[in-house]
Amino acid sequence: MESRHALNRKSAQSCVEGFLIRHAGGYGCVQPWVTFGHASLEDHWQALEQGGSLPLLDRALFCAQMDGAARVESRSWWGNVDVPRSHATITDLDTIGVDLSELGFTHAKLKVGADGMEHLVHWSDHHPDSALRLDFNEVPTLAEMQSWFSILPQRVRERIDWIEDPFAFDALPWRIWQQETGLRLALDRGLSDETAAKEWQSIWKPAWQELPSTVSAESVVVTSAMDHPVGQCWAAYCAVKAGVKQVCGLRTDHLFASDNFLDRMGPWGPEWPKLGGKGMGFDDLLENLPWTRIR
Repeated sequence: MESRHALNRKSAQSCVEGFLIRHAGGYGCVQPWVTFGHASLEDHWQALEQGGSLPLLDRALFCAQMDGAARVESRSWWGNVDVPRSHATITDLDTIGVDLSELGFTHAKLKVGADGMEHLVHWSDHHPDSALRLDFNEVPTLAEMQSWFSILPQRVRERIDWIEDPFAFDALPWRIWQQETGLRLALDRGLSDETAAKEWQSIWKPAWQELPSTVSAESVVVTSAMDHPVGQCWAAYCAVKAGVKQVCGLRTDHLFASDNFLDRMGPWGPEWPKLGGKGMGFDDLLENLPWTRIR
């Protein structure tokens, strides 16, 4: 898929590569991010061919099994369920864009850096009703974040819901900086136990890992992996099944150039779309793809 802007601070890539799988009568999405330590796309493809195991592939196969079970029963994933609302994921602070409050968003997740303070302030001033979730993707150093915080205007500080991955995770420096700033920190890719989840806001990407039994759903926020709508559906479904209630990050479809799947998601907003069909939906679109049998 082609993204409209760079999707995170660690990479400037605009083409996101992955593949869909058809398994057990259902569908799943494999979309690795090598930048974040995943095995390559080729490694995942080879593992699929050889019946091997990789975390992202295993999760996609499980997604397909759950989707297939619902399709056998002619049941939709979205019937009589409450999918958590989504924050607005913003990757380009140079573009003010539409009024998020008019679309119904209460929270905005901004991809930011320790530089470019003027862009953050300018954007936040034009969206005064949005609680701010700032994601640094572990790019800055502690010193850079200390400097960043020292010039952060008070009017912006007061609206921050959390700071995600401000610098490389190390429990003690994180704990000290959180205490010094009074800001809650959020940890992505670090789900481990309930003790850690109580100290940091935990981010759960169902495409990357299962929710550990030691972590309560009440303490997590679910986000997509900024992947294909099939992957976004998996994140939303897992949020529902786990009973997550917090505002999540499920609607990332707006970040990509239009295609048939993205168009089916409908207008961008905080509510999950009413997708028709069986399982996750997209019945006709998925059935009509040019599938290749590999084993």
